[in-house]
Amino acid sequence: MNRSSRDAASARGLVYSRPDGRPVRGRCWRFWVLQRSKKVWFRLADPAVVEGPLLFRYDGRPILHRSELAAWTARRPSAERPVLWNKWPELGVAPGPEGCQLFLTLWSRWSWRHREACGRPERFSVERLD
Repeated sequence: MNRSSRDAASARGLVYSRPDGRPVRGRCWRFWVLQRSKKVWFRLADPAVVEGPLLFRYDGRPILHRSELAAWTARRPSAERPVLWNKWPELGVAPGPEGCQLFLTLWSRWSWRHREACGRPERFSVERLD
């Protein structure tokens, strides 16, 4: 995959929203701590990217379900340590704020533990696995 196709197959988080898709901008602690679930939205240059397997990352580290850890480390023994989630990452495709089409759902417990992500959706990224 060359650089231009890799760029079309990846994106950084652009904006957070409430479950209904209403965007939340800036560092809003009330939203970050009290909102039960929230979404981080991505604008993809090529919407067909969502048809393949996707890998979400947080601060460059892959987000995996706990059950995927052994297989991940077996294939990539020297790779970065993944971020482990107890629930499978929930994603969706829908018209979103600022022209975004793809979202990852975050739940309350995760946001309580990662306060540094408040107001910083760019800490998330998504890429297509080929």
